[in-house]
Amino acid sequence: MIKKRKRSTKKRNINWIYSNGQYEQETICSERLMRLIYENPVGSATLPFFVKRKVLSRMYGMYCRTSHSARSIPRFIERYNVDMTGCDDSYRSYADFFSRGKEGIAFPTQPNVLGSPCEGLASAYADIDMGNLIAVKGSSFSLSELFNDETLASKYDGGSMLKIRLTPTNYHRVHFFDDGTITASKRLRGSLHSVNPLALRRVARLYCRNKRALIMMSSRNFGDVVFVEVGATFVGSIVHCFEDGESVSRESQASYFLPGGSLLLVFFQKGVFEPGETLLKHTADGYETKVAVGEPLGIGVVSNDK
Repeated sequence: MIKKRKRSTKKRNINWIYSNGQYEQETICSERLMRLIYENPVGSATLPFFVKRKVLSRMYGMYCRTSHSARSIPRFIERYNVDMTGCDDSYRSYADFFSRGKEGIAFPTQPNVLGSPCEGLASAYADIDMGNLIAVKGSSFSLSELFNDETLASKYDGGSMLKIRLTPTNYHRVHFFDDGTITASKRLRGSLHSVNPLALRRVARLYCRNKRALIMMSSRNFGDVVFVEVGATFVGSIVHCFEDGESVSRESQASYFLPGGSLLLVFFQKGVFEPGETLLKHTADGYETKVAVGEPLGIGVVSNDK
């Protein structure tokens, strides 16, 4: 007699996060669609073409700018338990809601303490290898390919990296964590794959293949840093709120994303910034840590008065 194997009811590739002192499974927005694109044999053979060509993102972006899309906001907030503290409660469209502002944001007052530039799921890496940076377990990328600039990449070899993944439920504005000057910025064309671990495990060098924007900043307390804003599925635009050469201040707004998940990478030169030990440990153990904008993530080792 041959026994039938029971089908497992356990979800595949669940991502675990650390939040408020406990570990929990991540709730993925549009999970069925993400699994269809990146796990289903039929979907994975056809849908990535539309992702690469940005067809899905363009269509979704057009819908999100309509007044009709505003009807989905209350249900979305309730379903995903979106924290609306400090936010408005009236939006003309889903795009308007997605790029919402937030009042009451506070960064650390100590000059050498780095507050998170955005809200999301954070990871931290020290002593990075510019040729082999970790995206997710089993997936890596090159810093020179990410920057599209080998000379710039070499400046950050052996330094540290913060990775903050913004899900559709997060507040999608990025803030400067220190006073400083924007020395340069540039945009690199690319695809709009999801930055969820479901996609990262299946699309090689995903960060380097996606649309992204780079911000080079000379900061007062953390030296020269590079922000890399990575677009993702359903992200229509990355909007900058500064001009090259402009002086900026801690807490001021750097940019914001339009609808979809997205990702922020921040790079520091060697010996300048030390990520918090708890954040480093959670990252090494395979967990992303839920953080609020302005929440302390580490300290600057050397303070530069500029």
